[in-house]
Amino acid sequence: MKKAIIISILLAVLSTTAFSQVSASLTVTRPSATLSEWANNGTITYVVDVPPAITRQVIIKATLKTTDGTVVATKDLSKAQVFTVQGTRIFFAKDVIPLDIMTFTGSYKTTLEKTGKLPAGTYQLEVQLVEPGLFGPLSTVQTRIFNLAAPQLPVLIKPIHNDSLEAKQSETSIIFRWTPLSPRTQDLPYYRLQVFEVLPYQQPMQALRGNQPILDQLLRNQTQYIWRPQMSFSTDTTGKKFIWTVQTLDANQQPYVQTTGNGESRSEPFVFYVKEGNGASEK
Repeated sequence: MKKAIIISILLAVLSTTAFSQVSASLTVTRPSATLSEWANNGTITYVVDVPPAITRQVIIKATLKTTDGTVVATKDLSKAQVFTVQGTRIFFAKDVIPLDIMTFTGSYKTTLEKTGKLPAGTYQLEVQLVEPGLFGPLSTVQTRIFNLAAPQLPVLIKPIHNDSLEAKQSETSIIFRWTPLSPRTQDLPYYRLQVFEVLPYQQPMQALRGNQPILDQLLRNQTQYIWRPQMSFSTDTTGKKFIWTVQTLDANQQPYVQTTGNGESRSEPFVFYVKEGNGASEK
């Protein structure tokens, strides 16, 4: 019994000594929903200090959770790199949460495998230094809370919904404008501008889903396009009806948002008309 008490006291002393020898601070700055970008933009900074006369072998333990405590990902400590620290050493995202040894749970794993992104929400990152082998704590847990905002897809600006364009002028050019993806990402997005003609017997969404686009233009990080239709509108006495939309794609030209809605990353479509004169818009 006495021996067990002595061992417990020794372990407590050693633990206190280890804590007194190591201090750490954690900063999380403007994280992107795309986890692979964290290693490139200084998202995580973890500063570790030990007395210059002491050399410590450490492993960085990291756990990602939601603010309600749901575990999103944990690091496999058996595969974690052992770092040698003497004095001050700065670690970054690739050291703190190397994606190849992070174990993601449930729907977060599915979403990450499909999109490379975490869903929008509020998260907390917990980081602590532990000793190799037994993984005993060497520092206090540092926790930082951060928010991942849902991306805002482009909003169409021009032509406005139900706008009526003059036929003769439209034969020369039609200008399309929209807002950019928000927040801005490290990789520049692609915008796929599509225009469909709505035939007399169709509803606009039927044309969008069923017709071939008469304009299908892929643009890299541009939010305006001037279309030169090379079509004759002025000879058409009844006018023409169109529906247009912008699809947002990532650097791999895949839909930017794949976790909500229909996964196509399309803006809300607008209808416009081309006809003689400057009459009021149709409804």
